[in-house]
Amino acid sequence: MKKIVICLLVGAALFGAASTATAGGRVDRYYTVHCTDADGNESVAESVDARAIEQGGKLHAIDNFSNNFPFGWTCWAEGPFTN
Repeated sequence: MKKIVICLLVGAALFGAASTATAGGRVDRYYTVHCTDADGNESVAESVDARAIEQGGKLHAIDNFSNNFPFGWTCWAEGPFTN
């Protein structure tokens, strides 16, 4: 019985240490989307998760938006940045 209790306590301690290490080490990466209007005024349109840009094809969507927006906006992504 004593061995079972010790195993359970050690297992719980290891599980707690592993979940704390992964949560504390997380770094969020993101890109910012910048746009200029027809007059040349630049603004930051949005922040986008890096996975959406790198794996999800969002960069292609930004290019499509920029090429097809009827009011002369030009948009591009800058980054990646980290929090």
